[in-house]
Amino acid sequence: MVRRRLSLATLVLLPLFSGCVAALLPLAAVGALGKNQIDRTKAKRELVASGAIDLAMPVGSVTVGPDREAARDFPVTDKMFSGSGGAYKVAEVGLDGEAADYISRIFQPVGPDVSPYAGFAAYALQQSALLEAGEGVKSVVLVPRVDLIRPETMGCEGKPLAVAIDLDEKTGGNWLKAEALYRQNGLIEALSSLRAAGISVIWLSDQPVAASETISAILNDAGFSQSESDDFLFLDRGGEDRKQVRRWEAARHYCLVAMAGDDRSDFDELYAYLRDPDGAVTLEKMFDNGWFLTPPPLVEATDAPTPDNKEG
Repeated sequence: MVRRRLSLATLVLLPLFSGCVAALLPLAAVGALGKNQIDRTKAKRELVASGAIDLAMPVGSVTVGPDREAARDFPVTDKMFSGSGGAYKVAEVGLDGEAADYISRIFQPVGPDVSPYAGFAAYALQQSALLEAGEGVKSVVLVPRVDLIRPETMGCEGKPLAVAIDLDEKTGGNWLKAEALYRQNGLIEALSSLRAAGISVIWLSDQPVAASETISAILNDAGFSQSESDDFLFLDRGGEDRKQVRRWEAARHYCLVAMAGDDRSDFDELYAYLRDPDGAVTLEKMFDNGWFLTPPPLVEATDAPTPDNKEG
């Protein structure tokens, strides 16, 4: 049983709330992952071969695809970031024995507030702890043409653990063109905890591959990427490519144990086409159990009105 307090607050001083969620998903049987059967080098090589960007590569060496002219529309520029370093309280994880010790070594509370990404990170770390204890773990990526009566997720056998984080805003705003960006408080600490547990991070966006050098630089400057880690950036490869296809591609090579996004379609594109919201009621149990609605990692910094500070 996992007990977690999760904030769905937006980026700036919004109310927090908490809840209790169930542990593992009762989905149809999928391949379990054995920790002694993982070939991380092969997984990394195959994901990069499919078009993902390896963020461990120097920014200037990122491949932007055949259209070098298009890349000129996305220069690598210095961005200003604010909102970083916010303190938060880690989600409470109820585990016993070696698994609890494993979690406690990696994910520590650092402050009084709750990060919007705390539940997401805690869930992924719980899966890592289960794997470390010799248990099987399951992917949270639905199989193509999923049966909503009996939903199944993609297999995990022989795959290293990873999480997916969606970079795009559901409002459709182009954060890449912003002169200044806010970054989500607590996310840097959550990412560090995931990497310490050997969990890779896969960033997804509908920005074009031509923007990869710019986005790689932004993630680096924001503190979201880290050298010598298996982190990836998966962008629009052109043609008929779409984010759902890239999500499946990532899940073919990595066991995605948690996904974060600010819109339900960030977990599966079927939500973009449902006429009846109740048509996916069988998937509701996946929210806070592998799927986590969170604020976007990066949003445009605007000159929003501030409280009245008049003297007198």
